[in-house]
Amino acid sequence: METIILASGSPRRQELLNRVRIPFKAFPPNIDESFTKIRSVEERVKRITLRKIETVVEMFKQESPRWLLGLDTLVEIDGEAIHKPAGPEEAQSILMRLSGKVHRVYTGIGLLPNKGEKVDLRCVCTEVKLASLSREDIELYLESGEWSGVTGAYRIQERGAFFVEWIRGSYSNVVGLPLETFYGILKSNNYSLR
Repeated sequence: METIILASGSPRRQELLNRVRIPFKAFPPNIDESFTKIRSVEERVKRITLRKIETVVEMFKQESPRWLLGLDTLVEIDGEAIHKPAGPEEAQSILMRLSGKVHRVYTGIGLLPNKGEKVDLRCVCTEVKLASLSREDIELYLESGEWSGVTGAYRIQERGAFFVEWIRGSYSNVVGLPLETFYGILKSNNYSLR
Protein backbone atom coordinates (compact mmCIF):
# COMPACT_ATOMS: atom_id res chain seq x y z
CA MET A 1 0.00 0.00 0.00
CA GLU A 2 1.12 3.52 -0.72
CA THR A 3 1.51 5.98 2.13
CA ILE A 4 -1.32 8.47 2.68
CA ILE A 5 -0.26 12.04 3.43
CA LEU A 6 -2.56 13.15 6.25
CA ALA A 7 -3.17 16.92 6.37
CA SER A 8 -4.09 16.79 10.04
CA GLY A 9 -2.44 16.55 13.44
CA SER A 10 -5.46 14.90 15.08
CA PRO A 11 -4.45 11.94 17.27
CA ARG A 12 -7.97 10.51 16.82
CA ARG A 13 -7.65 10.45 13.02
CA GLN A 14 -4.19 8.92 13.27
CA GLU A 15 -5.51 6.25 15.64
CA LEU A 16 -8.31 5.35 13.18
CA LEU A 17 -5.86 5.07 10.28
CA ASN A 18 -3.63 2.84 12.42
CA ARG A 19 -6.62 0.65 13.32
CA VAL A 20 -7.47 0.04 9.65
CA ARG A 21 -3.75 -0.44 8.88
CA ILE A 22 -3.41 2.33 6.29
CA PRO A 23 0.18 3.65 6.17
CA PHE A 24 0.34 7.42 6.60
CA LYS A 25 2.53 10.38 7.45
CA ALA A 26 0.95 13.36 9.20
CA PHE A 27 1.66 16.90 8.02
CA PRO A 28 -0.52 19.19 10.18
CA PRO A 29 -1.20 22.41 8.25
CA ASN A 30 -1.22 25.71 10.08
CA ILE A 31 -4.19 27.54 8.59
CA ASP A 32 -6.84 30.07 9.53
CA GLU A 33 -10.05 28.06 9.93
CA SER A 34 -12.35 31.04 10.43
CA PHE A 35 -14.74 30.92 7.49
CA THR A 36 -17.30 32.74 9.60
CA LYS A 37 -19.00 34.38 6.62
CA ILE A 38 -20.00 30.97 5.23
CA ARG A 39 -23.31 30.15 6.91
CA SER A 40 -23.57 26.56 5.69
CA VAL A 41 -21.59 24.26 8.01
CA GLU A 42 -21.33 21.71 5.19
CA GLU A 43 -19.78 24.28 2.88
CA ARG A 44 -17.50 25.55 5.65
CA VAL A 45 -15.97 22.11 6.42
CA LYS A 46 -15.44 21.53 2.70
CA ARG A 47 -13.66 24.87 2.27
CA ILE A 48 -11.43 24.28 5.31
CA THR A 49 -10.63 20.76 4.06
CA LEU A 50 -9.57 22.16 0.68
CA ARG A 51 -7.45 24.83 2.33
CA LYS A 52 -5.69 22.18 4.43
CA ILE A 53 -4.92 20.14 1.31
CA GLU A 54 -3.66 23.20 -0.60
CA THR A 55 -1.43 24.21 2.32
CA VAL A 56 0.19 20.77 2.54
CA VAL A 57 0.68 20.63 -1.26
CA GLU A 58 2.70 23.84 -0.94
CA MET A 59 5.01 22.11 1.58
CA PHE A 60 6.09 19.73 -1.19
CA LYS A 61 8.02 22.13 -3.44
CA GLN A 62 10.09 19.55 -5.34
CA GLU A 63 8.08 16.35 -5.29
CA SER A 64 4.46 15.76 -6.18
CA PRO A 65 2.45 14.51 -3.21
CA ARG A 66 0.21 11.53 -3.85
CA TRP A 67 -2.77 10.43 -1.80
CA LEU A 68 -3.12 13.60 0.24
CA LEU A 69 -6.02 13.33 2.70
CA GLY A 70 -7.60 16.42 4.27
CA LEU A 71 -10.39 16.57 6.84
CA ASP A 72 -12.24 19.08 8.95
CA THR A 73 -14.96 18.44 11.53
CA LEU A 74 -17.50 20.84 13.04
CA VAL A 75 -20.49 20.35 15.32
CA GLU A 76 -23.69 22.21 14.41
CA ILE A 77 -26.70 22.92 16.58
CA ASP A 78 -29.60 25.23 15.71
CA GLY A 79 -27.82 26.26 12.51
CA GLU A 80 -24.68 27.44 14.32
CA ALA A 81 -21.21 25.90 14.08
CA ILE A 82 -19.59 24.94 17.38
CA HIS A 83 -15.79 25.00 17.47
CA LYS A 84 -13.20 23.64 19.88
CA PRO A 85 -13.61 25.26 23.30
CA ALA A 86 -10.88 27.70 24.31
CA GLY A 87 -11.15 26.80 27.99
CA PRO A 88 -13.28 24.96 30.58
CA GLU A 89 -15.87 27.76 30.81
CA GLU A 90 -16.51 27.59 27.07
CA ALA A 91 -16.59 23.77 27.21
CA GLN A 92 -19.19 23.98 29.99
CA SER A 93 -21.29 26.38 27.91
CA ILE A 94 -21.12 24.07 24.87
CA LEU A 95 -22.06 20.98 26.88
CA MET A 96 -25.01 22.82 28.47
CA ARG A 97 -26.16 23.81 24.99
CA LEU A 98 -25.89 20.24 23.64
CA SER A 99 -27.53 18.71 26.74
CA GLY A 100 -30.73 16.82 25.91
CA LYS A 101 -30.66 17.90 22.25
CA VAL A 102 -29.85 16.55 18.82
CA HIS A 103 -26.80 18.04 17.13
CA ARG A 104 -25.06 17.27 13.87
CA VAL A 105 -21.40 16.43 13.31
CA TYR A 106 -20.13 17.43 9.87
CA THR A 107 -16.83 16.27 8.43
CA GLY A 108 -15.38 17.50 5.17
CA ILE A 109 -13.18 14.80 3.66
CA GLY A 110 -11.04 15.27 0.58
CA LEU A 111 -8.47 13.15 -1.20
CA LEU A 112 -5.97 14.49 -3.73
CA PRO A 113 -4.75 11.42 -5.67
CA ASN A 114 -1.94 13.36 -7.41
CA LYS A 115 -0.72 16.94 -7.49
CA GLY A 116 -2.59 18.83 -10.20
CA GLU A 117 -5.59 16.47 -10.17
CA LYS A 118 -9.03 17.30 -8.84
CA VAL A 119 -9.67 16.76 -5.12
CA ASP A 120 -12.39 14.17 -4.45
CA LEU A 121 -14.29 16.23 -1.87
CA ARG A 122 -17.27 15.04 0.16
CA CYS A 123 -19.14 15.86 3.34
CA VAL A 124 -20.52 13.43 5.91
CA CYS A 125 -23.16 14.32 8.50
CA THR A 126 -24.03 12.29 11.62
CA GLU A 127 -26.81 13.13 14.07
CA VAL A 128 -26.11 12.66 17.76
CA LYS A 129 -28.51 13.01 20.70
CA LEU A 130 -26.97 13.69 24.08
CA ALA A 131 -28.81 12.88 27.28
CA SER A 132 -29.87 15.69 29.59
CA LEU A 133 -26.74 16.49 31.58
CA SER A 134 -26.80 17.57 35.19
CA ARG A 135 -24.40 20.20 36.49
CA GLU A 136 -22.52 17.38 38.24
CA ASP A 137 -22.25 15.39 34.98
CA ILE A 138 -20.71 18.41 33.27
CA GLU A 139 -18.37 19.19 36.16
CA LEU A 140 -17.08 15.59 36.27
CA TYR A 141 -16.57 15.61 32.52
CA LEU A 142 -14.71 18.92 32.62
CA GLU A 143 -12.40 17.46 35.28
CA SER A 144 -11.53 14.59 32.89
CA GLY A 145 -9.97 17.07 30.46
CA GLU A 146 -11.44 15.25 27.46
CA TRP A 147 -13.13 18.43 26.25
CA SER A 148 -9.77 20.01 25.37
CA GLY A 149 -8.95 20.27 21.68
CA VAL A 150 -12.21 18.66 20.59
CA THR A 151 -14.94 20.14 18.44
CA GLY A 152 -18.19 20.05 20.42
CA ALA A 153 -16.31 19.63 23.75
CA TYR A 154 -16.78 15.83 24.03
CA ARG A 155 -15.12 12.64 22.79
CA ILE A 156 -17.56 9.92 21.81
CA GLN A 157 -14.82 7.26 21.94
CA GLU A 158 -14.01 8.02 25.58
CA ARG A 159 -16.09 9.14 28.60
CA GLY A 160 -18.20 11.33 26.33
CA ALA A 161 -19.93 8.07 25.31
CA PHE A 162 -21.63 8.05 28.73
CA PHE A 163 -23.83 10.90 27.54
CA VAL A 164 -24.81 9.68 24.05
CA GLU A 165 -28.46 8.56 23.90
CA TRP A 166 -28.35 7.68 20.22
CA ILE A 167 -26.45 8.22 17.00
CA ARG A 168 -27.76 8.24 13.43
CA GLY A 169 -25.04 7.78 10.83
CA SER A 170 -21.31 7.12 10.93
CA TYR A 171 -19.77 6.63 14.38
CA SER A 172 -16.24 7.13 13.02
CA ASN A 173 -17.39 10.46 11.56
CA VAL A 174 -18.03 11.71 15.11
CA VAL A 175 -14.46 10.65 16.00
CA GLY A 176 -13.21 12.72 13.02
CA LEU A 177 -12.67 10.32 10.09
CA PRO A 178 -15.74 8.76 8.43
CA LEU A 179 -14.21 5.40 7.52
CA GLU A 180 -17.08 4.28 5.28
CA THR A 181 -16.77 7.38 3.10
CA PHE A 182 -12.97 7.21 3.22
CA TYR A 183 -13.07 3.65 1.89
CA GLY A 184 -15.42 4.72 -0.92
CA ILE A 185 -13.09 7.58 -1.88
CA LEU A 186 -10.07 5.24 -1.92
CA LYS A 187 -11.92 2.76 -4.15
CA SER A 188 -13.21 5.36 -6.59
CA ASN A 189 -9.67 6.77 -6.97
CA ASN A 190 -8.07 3.33 -7.50
CA TYR A 191 -5.99 3.32 -4.32
CA SER A 192 -4.74 -0.24 -3.80
CA LEU A 193 -5.45 -1.73 -0.38
CA ARG A 194 -2.99 -4.58 -1.08
